Amino acid sequence: MSTPTQNPLPGPDGSVARAHVAIIGAGVIGLACALELARRGKRILVVDRGEAGCGASFGNAGWLTPSLAFPLAQPGYAFKALKWMMDPESPFYIRPSLDPALLRWVSIFAFSSRRSKFTVNAPALVGLCRWSTDAWEAIAAAPGPDFGFARRGLLVVLETPHGLETARKAAAYVETLGIPHELWDSDRVRSEEPIVTGNQIGGILYTRDAHCVPNLAVARLRHEAEKLGVRVLENREVTGATITHGRISALRTPQGAIEADQFVLAAGYWSADLGRELGLRLPMRAAKGYSLQFARGAVHPTRSISLGERKVTVTPHAERLRLAGTLEIVGNDSSINERRVNAIERGARGLLTLPNERAEAKPWAGLRPCLADGMPAIGPSPKHRNLWLAVGHQMTGLKCAPGTARLLAELMAGEKPTFDPRPFAPERCC
Repeated sequence: MSTPTQNPLPGPDGSVARAHVAIIGAGVIGLACALELARRGKRILVVDRGEAGCGASFGNAGWLTPSLAFPLAQPGYAFKALKWMMDPESPFYIRPSLDPALLRWVSIFAFSSRRSKFTVNAPALVGLCRWSTDAWEAIAAAPGPDFGFARRGLLVVLETPHGLETARKAAAYVETLGIPHELWDSDRVRSEEPIVTGNQIGGILYTRDAHCVPNLAVARLRHEAEKLGVRVLENREVTGATITHGRISALRTPQGAIEADQFVLAAGYWSADLGRELGLRLPMRAAKGYSLQFARGAVHPTRSISLGERKVTVTPHAERLRLAGTLEIVGNDSSINERRVNAIERGARGLLTLPNERAEAKPWAGLRPCLADGMPAIGPSPKHRNLWLAVGHQMTGLKCAPGTARLLAELMAGEKPTFDPRPFAPERCC
């Protein structure tokens, strides 16, 4: 890459910022990419329409769980999605609409739910997450701000023989991908995690899974990146780009232009709108998820817990207990649906002893970027020679951020990639 002229920040007079690489999006993926590229000696600018880390990265479950790092499109999910459309409290709800873009998304999702696709995509995503969990552990072990990283495993609690058998088959499958597990009977579940007081018949512990505080994890990435000279430009919306002969020469923002040799699109669910400005047609929908927090109670879990059949996640932090769940395919709608939030809490109280009151009156809702085949797009854009994509991570953004950044940086440098890039190739969906 050529060395750009020194001018790191755009001024209010419309001056130009220049860098080796400009990254659109300061969420967990964008900041992870910034850190990885800065480690390779590149000068990086990250630009975001809002504040860094305040999108889907902010309040999710905080899970770093290779055991559950599956593509959103899975065998049987297309049929379940049709059934769940009739239930607004279902764990995976697609709001009915005749929007052609949604119909296209649903058709691709159904096609991608075939087992032949899953058996290629699932190992790739699990491998990306497994590597990323180790990378998060290395970040946590280094000096720097704490982000609540704990590698104590994930306990999946089951209530019915059918649910337990289904979970056992899933555990046996991910074991072949290098994810170990233990089978626990109901007595051990109660003994190890006394917060579980409802009726259950056992559980599965994924011993190498981890969790963290999501917003603090993103803040740690920013901290590490800025130590290496990365500049994060907040509240600077990208409104367009200057494109010449198949290359982007500059991004346009109200505060001035941003010039770079290479550009990375990592803007979460806003990537679809920005992609259209750049001539891309990303089949992406926003999937709304919720979380709510309770103050630490008299009985507190020692590890993350999944209430398997209830589709509720439980994450213990030092002073808080976080519940999360549901997936609602929506448009640009981040409003709080109290019915769905109450369903999460009701489901958790059916198995757990929780504090009486929530720690925060208002739950959190975030919009996750979901490509129609349920896999992220990581690699070169088929449209512009100097545009790279790191988009569409659905519920795996936090889980897969370091691995995504490693793969993208290796592809940008022409190096042999750590991961097979083919399942993530953007050309499949652009």
